[in-house]
Amino acid sequence: MAGPTRGERNNNPGNIERIAANPWQGRLPEAEYRRTTEFRQNGGRFEVFSAPVWGIRALAALLITYQDRHGLRTIRGIISRWAPGHENNTGAYVAHVAALTGFGPDAVLDLHGYQHLASLVKAVITHENGRNAYPQSVIDDGLLRAGVQPPGRAVVSRAADRAKTTVAVAAGGTAVLGAALDGVQQLAPALPVVQQIAALPPVALVVVGLVAAGGLAAWLVLRKR
Repeated sequence: MAGPTRGERNNNPGNIERIAANPWQGRLPEAEYRRTTEFRQNGGRFEVFSAPVWGIRALAALLITYQDRHGLRTIRGIISRWAPGHENNTGAYVAHVAALTGFGPDAVLDLHGYQHLASLVKAVITHENGRNAYPQSVIDDGLLRAGVQPPGRAVVSRAADRAKTTVAVAAGGTAVLGAALDGVQQLAPALPVVQQIAALPPVALVVVGLVAAGGLAAWLVLRKR
């Protein structure tokens, strides 16, 4: 097997350029970035992520933004923006992605859906790197962090279920806290801080929840005065 491509070495298989206005989750801090091969050889053009899942997340999130913000919902429209003709053979890129995905160049896609987004992400990775070196589990983790849930990948963890059960027994069924735990788990793929909270042991989650509920109750009482 050949050595890693630039995109693989940078954990950035979409070859996303580094822009100060886009502080992607998982990207290297500036001091660490300046020590990378990417910075030394290319003057800091392309982003470098700490792990492949973050580069795949950024790729997926950017494609979703093309749909939501720019109204681009076809391979032709998306790739024409992703790889503009002044520095790419856009027509060849469109044809290759269409062949890899099985979708027509002008077929309307829904990039909030797993099937379309996963196919497009893998096709872009393949075109940018000449191959897709990532297992499906890593692709799925990246999509999950971009807010698109792969089939069979439940967002709520077993730890959260145990925490909610403990709260129900100890506090007589605290519905508000259970709902809050659900919210934490749904946010976890997108926010690293929330991932850390969601990973706490059930007892710790119960304590945090009860403290939060007590604070909310006190605030409501004071508000009525």
